[in-house]
Amino acid sequence: MYKSPQQSNLVQLENGWTICHAGNTFSPEILSKSDIGMANSGDEITITRTMDDYDVVPATIHFRSILSTIDVYLDGQLIYTFGHDYYDAGKMLPKVEHFVNLPADYPGKELTILFTATERNAFSGMSPITLGVMEDITRSMVQDGRLSLSIAVFLVMFGFMTLVLSPILLYKGNHDLSIAFSGVISVLLGLYILCFNDLFWTFSDYPSLYTFLEYLSLFLLPASILLFLTFARQIRGKKVPFVLGIINYGFAIVTAILHLANLVHICNFVSTLHLIALVEGFYIIASLLSSVYEHRVHPDEFNTRNMSTNMLFLGLVLFLGCSVTDIIKFNIKKYISNGEVNSNINFLTVGALLFIDCLVLNYFFHCIEYINASNMKQKLEGLAYTDALTGISNRSKCELTLAELSGQYTIISVDLDYLKYTNDTYGHLTGDKLLSGFADILRGSFYDASLIGRMGGDEFIIVLPFINDAKLEKEITSFINTMEQKSKTDSPVKYSASYGHASSNDEILGNNPSAQNVYLLADARMYKMKKTHHKQTLGRLYDDLLGKKHKKGGSYER
Repeated sequence: MYKSPQQSNLVQLENGWTICHAGNTFSPEILSKSDIGMANSGDEITITRTMDDYDVVPATIHFRSILSTIDVYLDGQLIYTFGHDYYDAGKMLPKVEHFVNLPADYPGKELTILFTATERNAFSGMSPITLGVMEDITRSMVQDGRLSLSIAVFLVMFGFMTLVLSPILLYKGNHDLSIAFSGVISVLLGLYILCFNDLFWTFSDYPSLYTFLEYLSLFLLPASILLFLTFARQIRGKKVPFVLGIINYGFAIVTAILHLANLVHICNFVSTLHLIALVEGFYIIASLLSSVYEHRVHPDEFNTRNMSTNMLFLGLVLFLGCSVTDIIKFNIKKYISNGEVNSNINFLTVGALLFIDCLVLNYFFHCIEYINASNMKQKLEGLAYTDALTGISNRSKCELTLAELSGQYTIISVDLDYLKYTNDTYGHLTGDKLLSGFADILRGSFYDASLIGRMGGDEFIIVLPFINDAKLEKEITSFINTMEQKSKTDSPVKYSASYGHASSNDEILGNNPSAQNVYLLADARMYKMKKTHHKQTLGRLYDDLLGKKHKKGGSYER
């Protein structure tokens, strides 16, 4: 597309014009630099010139208008008109790229273009007028806007993909909403760049749509940035940016409603938005500077958190610097140098790309921070909720789990036999071996347990997330067989245990099936077996006193 040869030369019709505005008539040297002042609602600006023969067939003239109706005459005959239907319906006139086809006999005729402003402070300055073949003109426009077009399309696509992926990242990741708002910011920036530079005409034939999108995306940007900062948790005072973000969203929504209802057109709020954005921009920079300073003062807290904050700070400084530059340029051109029609946002376009790049890096560093914090939390929870000797859950974790249990479950209360006997006879090291080995047996036998814990001493608890008598019987049988097998190999340690179980739907519990009551019922059933094993323990003591070798643990009565 870029390398296709032109069918004819493009002619810039910059001189030879006569301008009539507010009763004043003058002939500027260069049309696009003419000082016409500010065009307000109802003002008519007429430009006229005699057309030369430029050897262009078929000939088309191209120019741009902002918030105004257009009438084009050739020797007094109307050949093109735009915008009167909008104005009659009370709607805001869009920004439009006009392509007016000229008849073959245009040379020597007088061309007149009438601009009628429809809003207060509608526009200032005159658009350059180009004559050529329409295909050449459109190709030239795309070539001139290729940087903005490429960046804008990338930002929209990147933001859209981020928004699509954000629910997955929120569910699987660190539940950080800032990734969703970074996607929103990227889409809004891309839309604004496309609309402001009139690049949407390559995709759409509805100028009123992309003019409205230009204003709406601009109005939503400050709010989205503030809420991104709120959920990124990287500036001081979370409530202030959150409240400001909600107020900004409210402002954007109210102005959009007023516009769509044809009560007040959205273009009348741009100056207010510029002022709000500048004030909030300085607040954001000051807050980020404060956060960076805190990390410098407390180097122990620096690490990746400072890296993510630095990336965010760098991106915002670049973006706000570029934005402020373009805002100042825009207002100077509109109100001082009368060249708003020819203004651009090249600084903001590049700043937007750099800003999104920094947001991506910020998110990656933020993920690293979250992973580090999660690992530290897991280590601390491991220390707080893990029994140091056996490696299974301690009493605190067991009580916490019981407090949170719901649904259908089975609780097994287990009491390890012979612990005191083993400690007194073989020493505490052997007793510790008995406890740790027993914990391994529990883990191997009840592999699908949601909790295996040591309540203290020789008392253990298992929580199974199901009620299934056949499956429970199978796992208890595996538990008993494993104890008998390990008793043969871990001499002099002998494994034996008493146990009892109860489920959350046990009839004995009646209308009070709380986890604590289920556990107490299982514990009571365990003590019935313990009495039998207590007698067997005395028998083993007599055997050892007589020097006999005990070969087998207690028997099990269910």
